[in-house]
Amino acid sequence: MNNYLFIFTLLIAIMFSEDASAQSFWYMKPLDVRDLINEKIFAIPAEKPEIHNVEDITIKHLERTTALRIYMPKESENLPIILLIHGGAWVAGNLDTHDNMARYLCKKGQALVVSVGYLNSPEGKFPLPLEQCYDSLLWIAGHAREFHADPSRLAVVGDSAGGNMAAALCLLARNRKGPAIDLQVLINPAPDLTGNGTIEPQSDELDPVRWYATQYVADPNDVNNPYVSPIKAKVLTDLPPALIILAEKDDLRKDGQRYADRLIAAGIPTNVYIQWGIGHLAGNGARASKVARESLDVAVASLRGTFSRGPLKDLD
Repeated sequence: MNNYLFIFTLLIAIMFSEDASAQSFWYMKPLDVRDLINEKIFAIPAEKPEIHNVEDITIKHLERTTALRIYMPKESENLPIILLIHGGAWVAGNLDTHDNMARYLCKKGQALVVSVGYLNSPEGKFPLPLEQCYDSLLWIAGHAREFHADPSRLAVVGDSAGGNMAAALCLLARNRKGPAIDLQVLINPAPDLTGNGTIEPQSDELDPVRWYATQYVADPNDVNNPYVSPIKAKVLTDLPPALIILAEKDDLRKDGQRYADRLIAAGIPTNVYIQWGIGHLAGNGARASKVARESLDVAVASLRGTFSRGPLKDLD
């Protein structure tokens, strides 16, 4: 087996199973990782949900330019809004890799979905990608009526790295007194990038998280910033209700549960749903494949319940 194929095999094993050595990340160039992750996502078989309309636009705020993809389920008034922040370890993922997920949430949730095309790392270092998400939140809150949507019914959804940024976005919106968010849905989130005290490789199960962190932050000390590691926030009160979806065999499950526990202790209505028998949803979630639909349907149920002004349902 040549070296490239060896690295490819290890990378895919890490991203989509639980058995491979985490060290392979450190032997690759970030752009090679990006290409391979994105290629693997597109290779997952899945049906493309049909919806009424999809529109690509670009917004500009404070000299930052952000691509958005807007999904409309039907010609209707007062649609609720889902701001979708894609995953991909910061270095990968984009509007196209997560097109199926956006379509699925749009169709099943009967909501306007705004998918954020933030700049991947390492080109996009913190805080730029998060600021792009905040720009997008401000923009859709201000332009919702142009898309027959209701800015008073707005949720944020993120998977993996996107789950990290969705949680950070809720902190940012609270602290800046930005638009109200009704629900945060965090799917297999990575709320802690501190790597248990170091982002240098340690040859353990946290090494993938450490590698993500080295791509996302310019200053290693930033991993302790609550907007990078939301679990480090000292105060978690006055945040939106949360649904945190975890996977039984995911290395991120423990951190996701810790974040949920902290939200609950802060008095934030929080539900945790665990999909048993699987690892990190990764590309399956992006593609809305059959494997991921159990978790996505739980997300849709909570979104629809929230948008109908009903209580956050108990998922136990």
